[in-house]
Amino acid sequence: MTFRSLRVALAVFLLGMATLAGAAAAAPKKPAPGGSEPAKAAEADKPYADWKKVTKDAQLKKGFFNLYAKRENLYLEIQPQQLDMEFLGIWQIARGIGRDFLLGGLSIFNDRLLTFERSGDHILLIEKNTRFTAPKGSPIEKAKDLSIGNSVLASLKIESVNDDTHALLVDIAPLVVSDIGDLAEFIKGNFGNKSVRFDKERSSLGAVKVYPENVEIEAQLTYSPNDRTGLDLNTIPDDRYIPVTMHYSFSKLPERPMVPRLADDRTGYFLTAVKDFSRDTKENFWVRYVNRWRLEKKDPSAAMSEPVKPIVFYIDKTVPEKYRPYVKQGVEAWQKAFEAAGFKNAIVARDAPDDSSYDPGDVRYSTLRWITSSQPSFGAIGPSRVDPRTGEILDADILIEASIVLRRWRIYRDLVGPAGYAECVLPTMQEPMSQLRPELRCDEAAGLAAGTSLAFLAASLDEGPAPENGLWEKFTGQMLAHTVMHEVGHTLGLTHNFRASTATPHGELNDTTWTRSHGLMASVMDYATPNIAVDRAHQGDYYGAGPGTADLWMIRYGYTPSGVTTSDADYEFTRKIADESAEAGHEYSPDGDTYGPDALDPRSNIWDLGDDPLAFGRERTALVQKIWKSDNLESRILGDGGEYPMLRRTMDGLLEQYGIGLGMAVKYVGGSYQYRDHRGQPGRRDAMQPVAAAKQREALDFLAERAFAVDAFAIPPKLLDRLAPDRWQHWGVADNFGIYTGPRLDYNLHEKAFAIQNTLLQGLMAPGLLSRLREAESRSTDAFRMSELFDRLTRMTWGEIGAGSVAAMKALDGPTTRRDVQRAYVDRLAQMVVSPPPGLPDDARALARLQLTRIDARAGRALAAQAPMGDYTRAHLLEARARIHRALDASRSADPAARAPGATATP
Repeated sequence: MTFRSLRVALAVFLLGMATLAGAAAAAPKKPAPGGSEPAKAAEADKPYADWKKVTKDAQLKKGFFNLYAKRENLYLEIQPQQLDMEFLGIWQIARGIGRDFLLGGLSIFNDRLLTFERSGDHILLIEKNTRFTAPKGSPIEKAKDLSIGNSVLASLKIESVNDDTHALLVDIAPLVVSDIGDLAEFIKGNFGNKSVRFDKERSSLGAVKVYPENVEIEAQLTYSPNDRTGLDLNTIPDDRYIPVTMHYSFSKLPERPMVPRLADDRTGYFLTAVKDFSRDTKENFWVRYVNRWRLEKKDPSAAMSEPVKPIVFYIDKTVPEKYRPYVKQGVEAWQKAFEAAGFKNAIVARDAPDDSSYDPGDVRYSTLRWITSSQPSFGAIGPSRVDPRTGEILDADILIEASIVLRRWRIYRDLVGPAGYAECVLPTMQEPMSQLRPELRCDEAAGLAAGTSLAFLAASLDEGPAPENGLWEKFTGQMLAHTVMHEVGHTLGLTHNFRASTATPHGELNDTTWTRSHGLMASVMDYATPNIAVDRAHQGDYYGAGPGTADLWMIRYGYTPSGVTTSDADYEFTRKIADESAEAGHEYSPDGDTYGPDALDPRSNIWDLGDDPLAFGRERTALVQKIWKSDNLESRILGDGGEYPMLRRTMDGLLEQYGIGLGMAVKYVGGSYQYRDHRGQPGRRDAMQPVAAAKQREALDFLAERAFAVDAFAIPPKLLDRLAPDRWQHWGVADNFGIYTGPRLDYNLHEKAFAIQNTLLQGLMAPGLLSRLREAESRSTDAFRMSELFDRLTRMTWGEIGAGSVAAMKALDGPTTRRDVQRAYVDRLAQMVVSPPPGLPDDARALARLQLTRIDARAGRALAAQAPMGDYTRAHLLEARARIHRALDASRSADPAARAPGATATP
């Protein structure tokens, strides 16, 4: 075959092969199992699942965000216009465990400005940083953005994209069925620092509701303690698994933000505070807005007009029917204050509707609800939702514990150990409740509880048991209405006002004509103790019937329309209202001026009444002494067949009230009256005015008589022998396999009385108080001197020793806390000498050394005298001298200057 013939044959062969291949391609193929290969390849190239397949068989819930509920998935639809849209996020406990602040309705994660932002194949849930601001588009805004960012709370995979609407679909079930609210850390803080872990396998999605302006989702979460020792979680079936239902709310923000109102430090509002970096010509960058509702007049030209949209509180079905009238009264009592701001019917209370559209979780409904708790935690709180951009209050839900009436009407607080009394003697020397956010820290219930016991006792001793004299209904109604007024005040934006009680002259407390016009206190935002008349024939109101003069002034500041459209121009209007702070009836002091060791104004207290807290303390302690010495106390409390533990609780409540009355005196020593006035306002006063020396001496004289005298706690022995404790053994009370683990069977009056006395001593010898005394001496020749305080304390506690009084020495050997007080005073002086606490002035250390030498000399004279002396007294004096010598010797060893030749201690 030639080469040419070979080439032709090869060409024919290749042509035939091509023909066969074309025919094979044109012939129909047998379908492969599982579908078309090209179709599968095309589908695999798509980055997201098909929208219809993902949402097939899902329940569509249309609203603010559309949701698709499908088995364990909850898909959230994000429309293109909803990307980067700001909305409000609220996390709260929907159902707790009835204790340890795990309570239904309590907000955990509040007022967060959230957005959904796309990042590739994921949607980021962003919490925007609202604490810093600058003008839009300005260079300083660019500088701010370089330094300050936002937080990414979650990254959610995009499950599908709608080809028609370009909407995105993400599964938020993993987001809500998680510890996104950091509840584990919250629980740890309330479990005595015992940690818990989130149990995902025992957690699940709960109810889902969608409304036009909000989305409400619940998740049933489970947490397990890492260490159950001592937790005693008796309100749940199995303490290995703590069930908490979390409620997540995503709600719409106003399209037209409210014009913010600037705050003024002379008025008391919760704040939305930001730093505006464009204020570089001002004193600082801070801008503070008051939190308030948006109230606009229907008729802006009218002096008095109804609002376009009133504040409406719905009284929930959880509120017992017999209490609803008092609740309604407490809400609508605020109408008087809004009338002062130019609004009629600005706030109303309505019964919750029966139709299915009502839901307390819906942001369109502000509610007032009852909740139950095995161990009462707060009595009542008033949390609200606030627009973080402007301070506008959008919604509020008041929670009242169902035990509120029981806790106040019976003899409530069974304080079985001395520690509890220390907290009640000087409550404002302690820090306020720390379990909640500052705006939720409200401990009004504690004072109302024991105060109500005292009101019951005072009335029953003179008039007979409550059911016979009608006191129960009158008292309970006034108490509930006042409690609601207080909590509604918080939801209106108002902070506490603990000086409001001093606006009422002491002599007018039981003149209902005066108190119903001005208020029993100038503000219901004070912590009220029941008003109890010593003369029962002239008993006035137990609680204020409506907002006081300071409340009206505050509401005028926050809500009176100015008619302008910028915050700075608005402040020119409201500043004139704040300038009224020096007027009578506008007294104001918040938590910061009241709590803690640096609080120095004796008029700023909790649970007092009248313009002279010292007079209130004197009157209240006299009333308590009268009650515990009464011959018919037992019969009035127990009747013919009552149980003795009730009598024990009565005595606990009396001691608590006695301690509160005594505690009123401490702030006078080294105290100053504080004012927030601005320069140039009418009636301006100096920011600080030291308490007169005579008033400080009066306070110490009161304590010498009612706190430290040998007979200050002289309670009849026959009464003490009948103060039996509860002996029940079951869950919720003392329970240790049938072994009694409750309070001491005998009544430990000695320990409880000394706890009060020791707390008073600690307050009077606190470094901060002594420093204030030392500072005051440098400003006035007539100041109460620190040296006089030490001298008075020594004479107050050791005055009878070495004075030659046989009767006094004999009393010292008897059943009294006097020896304990004397030892406590010596130990406190010794600590100042040997190991001075931080902040103690050097002069105080020197004076402490001087007083130790004087006490040593007194004890030496008493031991050397020929007067008869019991073993208790002799042993006590010998021990006191030994403690003094050890302290002085230790201080000499530690101080090189004291070891110099000739260095001796001289009385």
